[in-house]
Amino acid sequence: MIFVAFGNSPCPFPRLAAAIEKLAGDTGEEIIAQSGCTDFEFKHVKAVPFMSQDVFKYHLSSCDIAVLQGGWGGVAEASCLGCRIVAVPRIKGVEHYHDQVQLIKALEEQDVLLGCYDISLLPEIIKKARTFKFKPIVRGDASALINDFIASI
Repeated sequence: MIFVAFGNSPCPFPRLAAAIEKLAGDTGEEIIAQSGCTDFEFKHVKAVPFMSQDVFKYHLSSCDIAVLQGGWGGVAEASCLGCRIVAVPRIKGVEHYHDQVQLIKALEEQDVLLGCYDISLLPEIIKKARTFKFKPIVRGDASALINDFIASI
């Protein structure tokens, strides 16, 4: 199963919606999507605008591939759960307020995810993701800094 998360941006993401609908129609693969504010008539994708955090986590945990918009929240959560991530960054000024490409490229360089910058290549990138050796996000530890601050009060 492929799980797709559009994020919670008020900007629609019809480019991703059309791509996953075509993929589901062409392959018959089960695709479940949290479509956010994207108004799209899906025929082959099981989509809901929003879902609870528990349901969202359940789908991330049980999917073969997670296709995510390029925001930090979903990407970080999916990486922590060990997901195979394909990230489709939104286009600044059209699909979002800020640039998502920079984050996706940085995480792609660390093998945390595969970026999809040309939506027509989504099926090929998903195929690559099935065997790619992903690495988890390297996280810092701020506990010493926080403890030192608390001790200084």
